[in-house]
Amino acid sequence: MNRSELALTVNVLGPLSLHLEDRVVDVPGFRRRALLALLALAGDRGLTTARLVDSLWPDDPPDNATQALYNHISRLRSQLQPMSDRLEKREGGYRLRLEPYELDVDAVRRLGATDPQAALELWRGPALAEFDSVPGLEAESVGLDELRLQLVDDALDARLKRGETVAVEAAAAAAESPFRERTALLHIRALATDSRSAEALASARAFRSRLVEETGLDPTSALAELEQQVAAGLAAAPPRPRVARPDGPMVGRQHDREELLRLLGSHAVVTLTGPGGVGKTRLALDIAADAIEAVVVPFAVVDRPERVCQAVASTLGLRTSGEIGPDDIAAALTDRELLLVLDNCEHIAAACRDLVTAVRRVAPGVKILSTSRVTLQVSGEYVVRLQPLPVPRDLSDLDALRRSAGVRAFVEHARRRTPGYEVPADQAGDLVEVLRRLDGLPLGIELAARQVAVASLRAIHERLDRALDLSTGREGPEVHRQQTLRATIRSSYELLSADEQLLLRAIAPFAGGVDLATVEAMAESGEPLNLLHQLVDASLLVADPSTGRYRLLFTVRAFLIDEIQHLGEAELVHTRFVERCLVVAEEIHGAMFGPNEASADRRLRDELANLRSARDLGDADERVAITLAVNRVVTWRDLREIWSWADELAADYSLNEHPRRPAILAAAAEAGRLVGDFELAERLAHEAIAVAQEDPDSLGRARSVLGVVAHFRADFDKARQHWLLAGEGTVDPSAHIGSAALAALYGGDGPTARQLLDRATDMAMCGSQDAFVAYVEGELRANSEPTESVAHYLEAIAIAGSVGCNFVEGVARVSLATARARTGDVPGAADGFAYLIEFWRRTDQTTQLWTTARNAAELLAGVGQSELAALLLISADSTPGAAAVGPKIARHSGRAWTQVTEIVDEDTLLRLRSELAGVGSAAVLDRALVELKGLANESEPEGQP
Repeated sequence: MNRSELALTVNVLGPLSLHLEDRVVDVPGFRRRALLALLALAGDRGLTTARLVDSLWPDDPPDNATQALYNHISRLRSQLQPMSDRLEKREGGYRLRLEPYELDVDAVRRLGATDPQAALELWRGPALAEFDSVPGLEAESVGLDELRLQLVDDALDARLKRGETVAVEAAAAAAESPFRERTALLHIRALATDSRSAEALASARAFRSRLVEETGLDPTSALAELEQQVAAGLAAAPPRPRVARPDGPMVGRQHDREELLRLLGSHAVVTLTGPGGVGKTRLALDIAADAIEAVVVPFAVVDRPERVCQAVASTLGLRTSGEIGPDDIAAALTDRELLLVLDNCEHIAAACRDLVTAVRRVAPGVKILSTSRVTLQVSGEYVVRLQPLPVPRDLSDLDALRRSAGVRAFVEHARRRTPGYEVPADQAGDLVEVLRRLDGLPLGIELAARQVAVASLRAIHERLDRALDLSTGREGPEVHRQQTLRATIRSSYELLSADEQLLLRAIAPFAGGVDLATVEAMAESGEPLNLLHQLVDASLLVADPSTGRYRLLFTVRAFLIDEIQHLGEAELVHTRFVERCLVVAEEIHGAMFGPNEASADRRLRDELANLRSARDLGDADERVAITLAVNRVVTWRDLREIWSWADELAADYSLNEHPRRPAILAAAAEAGRLVGDFELAERLAHEAIAVAQEDPDSLGRARSVLGVVAHFRADFDKARQHWLLAGEGTVDPSAHIGSAALAALYGGDGPTARQLLDRATDMAMCGSQDAFVAYVEGELRANSEPTESVAHYLEAIAIAGSVGCNFVEGVARVSLATARARTGDVPGAADGFAYLIEFWRRTDQTTQLWTTARNAAELLAGVGQSELAALLLISADSTPGAAAVGPKIARHSGRAWTQVTEIVDEDTLLRLRSELAGVGSAAVLDRALVELKGLANESEPEGQP
């Protein structure tokens, strides 16, 4: 594990140091350094405030020790920027959240089991020496010293087992720990291995005498046993032949390697599985190269099950006469201690299963590591699924991109043909797309990297549809199945049954993957669940346990699509795909307005890629049906793509006479108002009303759009009228009646607002509607009971977040931030506004963006940033789609109203208008974000760091 690639590292094995994104961060002051060390070593459990105070001020704590701790916490959090969120406040204390390997002690413990020498190299000096007066850290330092001694012993032991000469190092270790028996035994073994038996026996006598004289203790029987072995000449084992390390780069597999070594230490059989080309053989050979004794049996060229045992016997050098079976192999290995690697077992899995079962029964000293695209199904088998290399997503940080495993693998392979190769900055996007389309498969990466000697990354990207047939250049019968990606995939595909192949082709069009229900719907024969398990087991279908979904790798999909074309099945497969997607869309629509909204929201997001493809493949009626089924449920969600589908339908003249024209127009009107184009929204809503007399739901939706437009133009009486009419005929009246309550409130009619909100609350059918009425309840109390309003905003945020209702969560956060600003919580308000500005920009919701910006301007003006506040207000006033606001609205709601002439004079205002014309509103928002984030981290109220 290369810790220099981590964004955050904390080191205590030597002088304390903190590294953030390749830079050393100075942590000044004894107590702040001690605080960092305490939290880093505490791990996920964290430490209580009382424990931290006792540790930092053990003798004479100040009267304000808790506040002093808060100050240190706040400053340490500032030094952790941009990862300040890692320092978390928990109930009664604090936690520094560190990922694996980020703390050097954690890295040492992870590495120690498999590579003690690498673990020792992380020590830079005495651990925690500067904190010998800090309770807790003093005890930790003792434990870390003991850990170092254990690792010294482990490293010596490993080197001795590999046949290395370590007499000098063992003597140094024994001198450092003169009463440590294990170290003494290692020193004796090292001398004996170096053919210095007399010195070894003398060292044993010296240790026994020293231990008795200085401690009064006798050594264990292990010393006498070792003396006997040395005297008999049995202490030094003859060197055994080693497995050659595989040729080529091994990138991004250190964690997998460590995990496999750990598992081999505690399990007799470990199967390394995964799709073809993922690097199973290379990793297994790399592990075998470090084993004291390892035997590798390559099964790629073994074409019949009855030849498996013969291949193993031949590799082991066993003398055989006649037919040999699993029990014969097992008997030959009874007293052996070795790692047996069975490579490429998938096509002879049953024979391998019989062999492994027999060996396990009588040869406890044999560890078996098998590589296979399917599991062996052996009792006690531990399966490790090797994943493709991760592909970077962020193109903004070229250095981080170059450090990612997938990119490093590509570069290393490219350099084998083009020494000194580096990824051109202007082609980084092409490389990321190449890696994504190749699924991060090491074999695919190797294939593509071979091409850089004759083509640019852009050219490779443009010709990626030919990737399945690119050659690796490998030769020999044992690699014939990996000479191209197509050959690799086909070799797995041909091992499937006819039913399994048929199901795989049926789900090939589902770019977004499938759930179990879709698998059951698409399986034409066989038991769907059994077929699913077989496909996952064959590494042709990837299971995601966290979502319950299954997906095909891009390269496998490409192979299957070619296969579908070759078999003449394209029309049938596409028809069934579109039909299934329409069913899914309608099921999502039906579930969204009810108690299962959260799962429906997750399903919608998971199915988006499938729905997109189905719209492209379907006819006009299917395109309309899919769009309208899901369009209605995304009004309060950040799924702009689905909003745009309605725009496309409305602009399609061929659909002007479509029977669902009213619903199309109403959906397109909704899309227009969501992006702040109120004129378009209003026009389309009127068109929908004109043709929707026989469609009450579309009529109600169009009236709701007019209500929204009127509301944001501050015509609250008209907005209320539209929303009340909308609530009479739609499937979700609660949202419309709740919106009418909001309009009544903003118009100054509190009693009517209360009456309407009570109606809306009774009508609520799902989480998003519950969240919305909670938000409106907060708005009702915003001015009269600001503390009470905060509780309702928090309720709305929690409910909306749980069901994916981003819009309601966002507007509630706007009001919450405003409420916090008005109650003096400047950091909390600033943090909320910064989050929201980024969120509204990301989801392109202009109206809400500038409502938030106006409220943030009030906060900025209050802390002396008058000119920046004025720029925000000028920008909001000049942006089409921004909500109207005035003193009356602000008096009856959580919206802020700040008159720009009240915070800057006329001359400054003229200058700022000129400045805005030059830089644009986007630059003003960028400046505001910087200031708000600074306020959020600048100070924290007592008790709330």
